[in-house]
Amino acid sequence: GTIPMADLIEKEFGVPTKLTNDANAAAMGEMMFGGAKGMQDFIAITLGTGLGSGFVSNGQLVQGFDGHAGELGHIAYKIGGGRLCKCGKKGCLETYVSATGLKRTVYKLLADHHMDSELKRYSFDELNTKMVADAAHNGDKVAKEAFAYTGKVLGAKLADAVGHTSPEAIFIMGGLAKAGELIFKPTKKHFEKNLLNIYKGKVKILPSELDSTHTPIIGAASLILEDISKQDSIPV
Repeated sequence: GTIPMADLIEKEFGVPTKLTNDANAAAMGEMMFGGAKGMQDFIAITLGTGLGSGFVSNGQLVQGFDGHAGELGHIAYKIGGGRLCKCGKKGCLETYVSATGLKRTVYKLLADHHMDSELKRYSFDELNTKMVADAAHNGDKVAKEAFAYTGKVLGAKLADAVGHTSPEAIFIMGGLAKAGELIFKPTKKHFEKNLLNIYKGKVKILPSELDSTHTPIIGAASLILEDISKQDSIPV
């Protein structure tokens, strides 16, 4: 069989190794040092070039049978079609809700409508979330509509995710989260709109309290700190 990557690293460097993905590490960082400190049940969402997610239930990171639990980025937003994803599937959530998804929405709007926009001057590779956010703040209709649509999709799918673990809060971090209320306002609106009645008004959607650049690093370190504290009863 295949040798786990953590075992290969241990063999190469001769040190105990823990391995997880960046979204799970971000969830651990948020739980140990951020806004989720003291929480037992929450979801961490990272919105960068893709959509990463980490689920914590009853104080434990949910990893599943083979360590791949909680891949919200690759649940289907459009069934049987939609945007092609780098994973090979079509219609994956991260093709609509991520920094890259926002850019794809901008160009879809530009292609389908005759709205004037300052974003027309940029190529796909040049465009970034900050440019779209700046344009939205300047009243650009395409930029504002792109954020509204992205928040609508994100809010609806996060409402679905609540049904799996009934979290106390959902933390959103990453490059797209830096757009602030442009993304948080429509997300919260459509989140509440799509929630099952038993969850309405009970689940908070919050920004990370940690610098998104450092959160996964802090989270990865927390995996080791957690092990040390268990083995040696050292408070951390």
